[in-house]
Amino acid sequence: MAPATETTSNSTDRTMHEHEEMAGNGPLNSPLEDGQMSIIEIGAVVETSEQPSEGRTARSEEQPVAPYSAFKRWQIWVTVYLAAVAALFSPLSSNTYLPAIPVIAVAFNESIEAINVTVTVYMILQGISPMVWGSMADWNKCGRRPIYLSCLTLLCLSCVGLALTPTSDYWLLVLLRCVQAAGSASSATITTGTIMDVAAPAERGTMLAMVSLGALIAPCIGPVIGGLLAGNLGWRSIFWFLCIASGVVALVEAIFFPETLRSIVGDGSVPPQRWNRPLIPVLLSNVKDEGKSPEPVMADSNPIEVLKLFRNIDLCLILWTNSVPYSVVYCLLTTMSPTFLAVDPSLTEIDLGLMFLSTGGGAIAGTLSAGKLIDWDFRNAKKRALLKKGLRSEDAAEKARNTRGADRYEGIDSIERTRLRLSPIYWGIFVVIVIGYGWAANQKVNIACMLVLQFIAMAQVTAIFTSNQTLLMDLFPGRGASISASNNVARCLIAAVMVSIVDYIINGVGIGWTFTILGGWCVITYPLVMLEMAWGKTWRERRRERERVEQEKRAQRAR
Repeated sequence: MAPATETTSNSTDRTMHEHEEMAGNGPLNSPLEDGQMSIIEIGAVVETSEQPSEGRTARSEEQPVAPYSAFKRWQIWVTVYLAAVAALFSPLSSNTYLPAIPVIAVAFNESIEAINVTVTVYMILQGISPMVWGSMADWNKCGRRPIYLSCLTLLCLSCVGLALTPTSDYWLLVLLRCVQAAGSASSATITTGTIMDVAAPAERGTMLAMVSLGALIAPCIGPVIGGLLAGNLGWRSIFWFLCIASGVVALVEAIFFPETLRSIVGDGSVPPQRWNRPLIPVLLSNVKDEGKSPEPVMADSNPIEVLKLFRNIDLCLILWTNSVPYSVVYCLLTTMSPTFLAVDPSLTEIDLGLMFLSTGGGAIAGTLSAGKLIDWDFRNAKKRALLKKGLRSEDAAEKARNTRGADRYEGIDSIERTRLRLSPIYWGIFVVIVIGYGWAANQKVNIACMLVLQFIAMAQVTAIFTSNQTLLMDLFPGRGASISASNNVARCLIAAVMVSIVDYIINGVGIGWTFTILGGWCVITYPLVMLEMAWGKTWRERRRERERVEQEKRAQRAR
């Protein structure tokens, strides 16, 4: 029994060490061995004037770094893909509904403005409900898997109700749209936490970009699907489609999807509760129980704790800089149909639906490039830091590629600068394209030109989303779903406000000046990114100290 006890203890110590790195100042907050290295802040890396000690190198060779996850690589990717499919329903449920608004208004004998209320309440619940679901997904008594299944089931049942709603009951339509939003919106939030569970930091950019792809493409293909269904099979067919699709995905998740929350399953090798296991554990094959312990709970998980996250200055800055370009893109999408009709009045509804595919293509391009670029830049920054410590080029390259152990942040002085140092490129291109799009529409240039501008704008905003969300995952380990919920609240509420007033601005000053104003809004927002790069490390250290004091108080009360 003694060896087993020792193994468990070592594993727990190592896990707690990793969490202390992430919750606080990263690896650079740890004492440096033998006094060999002096840290000098240069961009996102550290500089050292001494060679690393031989003793440290020998210990590293004798004790290989433990992998971040017990899952094999194909199991990680399949898990992420399943999570991404579930996340697709959040934007898909919203956007397939839009083309049917005129038809539904006629069916219910209500005005367009009255039917638009169902869109407004959907966005409000889309922002608020993830606070509840997200906090439950971070709770070690629940986990990710039950919330995925609950959200998909709720979405499926609400779509049945919407498809069967009598046209004399407008109030029921509004109510069920709220229920639909509560079920669909949260799956995207939980997916972020799933990525944090299974992916090492240097791999998260690619995986997060891939998951974000659905959230960005769905607003483009959703209107096409909704228009085709409503035009050929009636508006009720939209909800039957969503019902069948969500039901099939819920069944697949119940059969195959494993629990990933690290405070329940650790690196994946700790068995969860019996009721929380997949029916067919294909994705758990060759994952052995090695007697490890789950990782410690980083913070309480409830909606109040989600709201408390907003007391962190760095979180508020990142959420605001994420919400501004998101709102601008939604303004572009919601004004797209009347803008294009002003250029070419002969366009049909199907033509207009197909126009949305340009932004989908931009989202794909941005996802494929930004995710890989963020991961490459992280490894490159780490490699350069290790070279400055005196490691040989081959050794530094090898360590930079190894991103799954306790030393995954080795050499990174400021994770904020590392993640955001490419942001001037993304923001600069985005602002130029947004302003250019407004004046191109004002001059009624060829639609092909505006489609190209939309493509580029979406590619850049994808890169902004990916870098910001990846940084949030680094700064708040163990609270991925709660952080994503707070992100959802901020961007949905701000976007709802902007979408509701953008038509008034266009009517007042014209579309050219409207998008110039929106571009200027982005320009005056970017200094907040620079502020995060400069002061993020300090705020992170203060948060770590505050959380340490709170943990000590909880421990004293427990005694």
